[in-house]
Amino acid sequence: MHPVHSLVRHKSRVIDLQKEQQQNVPHKKSGLEQLDYLRLKDHYDTPHYPIVLCHGFSGFDTISIPTNWLPKHKAKRAITRIFQLDYWCGIRESLETLGSTVLIGRVPPFGTIEERAKMLDKFIDRECQELRKKESKSTIHKNHSHEDETFKLTHKPIKVNLISHSMGGLDSRYLISRFQDNKNYKVVSLTTISTPHHGSECADFLVGLVAKNSYLKKLCPQSVYELTTTNMEEFNAKVPDNPDVQYFSYGAKFNPKWFNVFNLTWRIMRRQISKREAKSLHNASGKKIDKSPLRLANDGMVSVESSQWGKYLGTLDEVDHLDLINWTNKTRTAIDKLVFNEEPKFNALALYLHIADTLAKKGL
Repeated sequence: MHPVHSLVRHKSRVIDLQKEQQQNVPHKKSGLEQLDYLRLKDHYDTPHYPIVLCHGFSGFDTISIPTNWLPKHKAKRAITRIFQLDYWCGIRESLETLGSTVLIGRVPPFGTIEERAKMLDKFIDRECQELRKKESKSTIHKNHSHEDETFKLTHKPIKVNLISHSMGGLDSRYLISRFQDNKNYKVVSLTTISTPHHGSECADFLVGLVAKNSYLKKLCPQSVYELTTTNMEEFNAKVPDNPDVQYFSYGAKFNPKWFNVFNLTWRIMRRQISKREAKSLHNASGKKIDKSPLRLANDGMVSVESSQWGKYLGTLDEVDHLDLINWTNKTRTAIDKLVFNEEPKFNALALYLHIADTLAKKGL
C-alpha cells in the first residue's frame, strides 16, 4: 500500500448502474444511485502484474516537438519535456508511484482493429522479452512472487493487465481473442474506459456524411467504418471473450457547456441515438419505448450503453471523452471556477489509481 496524497487532490464520483455482476449484458440497467466511488484514499494497493495502457483512435504514446535548435544547457532536458505531449497525461507516473510496472502501447492511430491489435501484440511481446531479463520475478510481479526464480530460467508467460481507452478496448479484445498463444505474455484482465463495444453513433454520422462524396469517402479511414453500430454487431459475434480473462468496463456522461470541444458531437450522438430508436420502433410495432434518463447519455464520442462490457463498474458523471485520459483543459477549469463557481468534478489520476487498487484486490 502506498501514499498518494501528492497525486490526487480532488475526489470524483461515478453513478453505479449495476450492483450485481453482469457478463456481456450491456442493455440491462438499474438506477442512478450516486456514489463517492473515487473518493481520495490515503493508500492504494499495487497490482500484482504489469499494466499495459492502450490508446484509442488517433492516439499515440508521446508526441515530441523537435528541440535540436535549443542550445546545449543543463536545463535542456526539462525544456524538451515542455515540448512533449503525452496521451496518458500523468497517468503512467501515478501508477509507477504505486510501484507498478507500466507499459505504454503504441499502435497505428488510424489503423483497423486487426492492424492495431497485431501491433499491440508485437509491442507487448517485445516489452515482455525485455522484462524477462529482469533479475527477479518480484521486480515485475509485485507482492505476488513466492519464488526467486529469474525470468531467464523460467519459460512461463508474464501475466499482464490491459487498461484501454476508447478504441483501444476493441484492439485489446481482438488481441485477447486471437493472439493468446504468445509464449512471452498472458493477458489476465482487461479494463475498458469509454470503449464503443456496441459502436459509436458519431461513426454512424460520419459514415453517412461521407457516403455521398467520393473524395471524402476515400479520405475516411477504414477504422471509422469499423466503429459503426452495425459493424460492431458483427465484431461482437466474431470476437468472443476469453473465459480465462476478467473483463471490466467504465462509461462516462456529461452535459456540455457551449464552449466544450465535444458540444457538437454530444448533440450528434443524442440525435443519432434518437433516430435509431425511432427506426427500431417503426420496424417493431408494440416495442416498449426506453424512457430512462441514460438512453441518450454519452461523453461526446461514446454512449454509456455502448461502454458496457463484462462487469460494468459504473458511469463517470460530468466527464467527457478526453477528461478520461487527464486532458482536462485548464482554461475550461478556470472558466468553470470563475464564471460558474464550480469546482473540478473529476480527477483522472484518481480513476486509474482506483482501477489499479481494484486489480490488486482481485489478485491481478
